[in-house]
Amino acid sequence: MLTEMTNFDYIRPMSKTCQISFLIYDGFELLDLAGPSSVFSATNTVLGRTAYEVQTMSAQGGQVHCNSGIIVGSYSLTQNSPCVSQMVLVVGGNSAALTAAMADQVIQQWLIKFDGKAERYGSICSGAFVLAAAGLLDNRKVTTHWAGCLRLAKMFPQVLVNPDAIYMVDGSLWTSAGVTSGVDMALAMVAKDHGNKVMGEVAKWLVVYAHRPGNQSQFSSILAAQTTSNGIFFDLTYWLQTRVDIPTNTEEMAKYANMSERTFRRKFTANIGISPAKFFEQLRLEKARELLEDNIAVSKVSRLVGYCSESGFRNAFFNKFGLSPSMHATIHSKAGH
Repeated sequence: MLTEMTNFDYIRPMSKTCQISFLIYDGFELLDLAGPSSVFSATNTVLGRTAYEVQTMSAQGGQVHCNSGIIVGSYSLTQNSPCVSQMVLVVGGNSAALTAAMADQVIQQWLIKFDGKAERYGSICSGAFVLAAAGLLDNRKVTTHWAGCLRLAKMFPQVLVNPDAIYMVDGSLWTSAGVTSGVDMALAMVAKDHGNKVMGEVAKWLVVYAHRPGNQSQFSSILAAQTTSNGIFFDLTYWLQTRVDIPTNTEEMAKYANMSERTFRRKFTANIGISPAKFFEQLRLEKARELLEDNIAVSKVSRLVGYCSESGFRNAFFNKFGLSPSMHATIHSKAGH
């Protein structure tokens, strides 16, 4: 069952120690390991006890080179049998490293044996490819780095890929998007295990802005459009960005793009993945987020991005980002201090 992680204050704190194994391989992304492991270590500090035991594991054990050249020690998978108390998180890596890990029979066979034996497992960033190769993502809702979402969906059509989330939770499976989103996912795990208060203290200890909800978009609509449309609508997206305060319908967009409305709607939706109207709404909300971070009042921001109703703006903002405009402004203000 897909779970949206928002409020864990009702969770009874864990009393037992959770063993977390990060599966690494030559060419892995160091931040995928360092970010989440720092969250778990900071949790131990905040709680004053060992709630999480972190270790690194690789196919043969010993020294493993990350993609930036730093060497990390590891335990061998061949000397460790999967167990129920273990949480396994597969980190991401560069293309060559992923290809090798996906073909490594020691890694793949160990993951297959691990399937169903743990309360929680998952991946950070492109580590999802390694899990998918073992068949552990079949018919599951997952995410990965935006640059790999299409490739993951094409290589493994049985995997339900969500390209517009920073992390996803589907039952015992947790997957995150690009590098830093692994921190958000780890914070969500801490919140689930020990409650929001502890998670907030950990975020404060690590001096991170705030835990972002899993349904928050990986990147802006402008970047998404320019990345996926091969520049076809570059001028249009820039034009829309300059007039978020002016109501603009599909007919006006089509006229600017020098297309019939029907052709424009079809081509835009096919290239960008959402309708022109939905895209424009996302631009307005992303601009609103920027304005809120400049400490502009919610009522004024609502007008500056073209909303006639402040309540309508508040609802749209919450649906997009998972928190209210005032809460977003408050969090950012705290982060700035």
